[in-house]
Amino acid sequence: MHRVSLAALAGLLVHYIGYYLLQTPLLTEAIAEWIMARTPSRYALLLLDSLGAWAKPFAATGGLAAMGAVLWLAAWRWWAGWIAAVAVSVGVGYGNIFGAALFWIPAAAVLFPTGPSPQSMSRRRYLQSSAMAIGTAAVALESYLRNESLARQAVRPMPITPFQPPAEAPGFSPKLVRRAVTTVEQFYGMSKNTVDPAIDPEKWRLRVTVEGELVREFRYADLLALPRMDRYVTLRCVSNTLQSDLMGTALWSGVRISQLVDRGRLPRNIVEAAVIGVDGHGDSLGLDYAFAEETFLALGMNGETLNRTHGFPLRLLAPNYYGFKNVKWIGEILFTAKPYYGTWPKMGYTKEPVIHTCSHIDRILSSKDGLLVGGVSFAGSRGVRAVRVRADEGGWVPAEMEPPLSGYTWTRWRALIPVRTATLVEAQAQDGRGNWQAGQETPLFPNGVAGPTVRRVSL
Repeated sequence: MHRVSLAALAGLLVHYIGYYLLQTPLLTEAIAEWIMARTPSRYALLLLDSLGAWAKPFAATGGLAAMGAVLWLAAWRWWAGWIAAVAVSVGVGYGNIFGAALFWIPAAAVLFPTGPSPQSMSRRRYLQSSAMAIGTAAVALESYLRNESLARQAVRPMPITPFQPPAEAPGFSPKLVRRAVTTVEQFYGMSKNTVDPAIDPEKWRLRVTVEGELVREFRYADLLALPRMDRYVTLRCVSNTLQSDLMGTALWSGVRISQLVDRGRLPRNIVEAAVIGVDGHGDSLGLDYAFAEETFLALGMNGETLNRTHGFPLRLLAPNYYGFKNVKWIGEILFTAKPYYGTWPKMGYTKEPVIHTCSHIDRILSSKDGLLVGGVSFAGSRGVRAVRVRADEGGWVPAEMEPPLSGYTWTRWRALIPVRTATLVEAQAQDGRGNWQAGQETPLFPNGVAGPTVRRVSL
C-alpha cells in the first residue's frame, strides 16, 4: 500500500506539471466532477454548507482516491490495473490519452521499479508512508488556490441597466417572507466544476454553428451593443430536496436568440438548439422553445453584468426548466438535426426537466390570532394561481398572495392559521393550469423532486 501511495504521488506530480505547462486536462478533476454530479443532493448540500469554499477542493481528492484504487489493483495484477485505468477514463469521459499517460506512466515506473532504489530504506519507507497524505493535501490545496487565483482575475461586474429593488409590500416584511428579489451575493450558485472558468471578454467569442459549421461569431462588445430586454426570472436548481431552498429571483438583462440568428434561414431539418458552455457543460432546447418569447441569453443581473459565479459573460435563461438547462459561460450555440444530450441527460436525467410546482415556508411566527406563515411558491413559467396552508393536517386556509414581479418568478404569500399551537405546518400551491402541488414525494432522479412542503413548528 505504501508503494501504491508513492506511485500515485509521482504520477500526480508529472500530471499536474503537464496541466500547467501543456494545458492537458486533469484526470483528478474529471473523476471528481463525475462523483459530484452523482452525489445525492442531501449529502452534496451538507458538504457545501459545512465545508464552504473547501467543499469542491475536498471533492477533488476523490479523484485521487479513485486513481489510487486503480494503482492498488495494478499492484495486485497488472492487467487488472490496466483494465481499470481504461474503464475509469472512459467512464468519466476523459479522452486525453497524452494527459492520462502523464499520470499512469510515471506512476507505473514507481509501482514496478526496474532497479534498486538509490534511497536509503528508512527514507523510502518515510516517503511511502506519507505519500498519500501529501498527495491528498496537494490536490485539495491546488484546487483551492487555483480557484482563488481565478476569482481575483475574473472581470468585475459593471453597470448595464438601471436597477432599483421593488419596494416591499405592506405585510410582506423580511421577518415573515424573504425579499422579492435576491441579491447577487445571496443567489445560489451551482456547477459541475471543481474550478469554474474565469473568462477574458477580449478573447471570448460566442460561436453560432449549424451542424458543426461556423455561421456567425460574436464578440462580447457585439452583444452589449444589441438592444436588450430586462425581465425578472426565478431559477431553481434540480438538486433541491423537499427541505432545501436553492432558488432565487433576479432582474436579468439580455438578448433573444432571434437577435443573433434568423430562424427562417436555418435548414428545415434542424430540431434543437444546443447551448454549450466553455466548461464543457451543455444542454439543448427544442427549436420552438429556443425562439420562444420567454427564452433569452442573459448578459446582466440586478443592474450589472454577470459575475463569474453566475456565468459571465453569457448564460441561458429558460424559465420553464430547472437550473441545469440554464447553461452558464456559454461559448457556442449549436443548431442540430439530431437530439443533443447534454451533461445531465447523459447521466439519465430527463431532457425536459420541467419545474415541479413547489413551495417553501420561510417563517412561522406566533401572534395573538394564531400562527402567521409566510413563504414563496413557484411553478416555472406556468405561474401560481393559489396557495393554501394548514396546521397538523387540519383544514386548509387560503393564503394572501402578492402579485409576482413577472410571469416567470416565484409568488410570495402569507397566511394566518387560527390555531395557537401546532407541530407541523404544510403549504401547497396550485399552478396556473389548475394542478395542485404533489402530495406525495417522488424521487429527485430523473425529473427533479416533487412533493409536499412541510415544516416543523419551532417557536
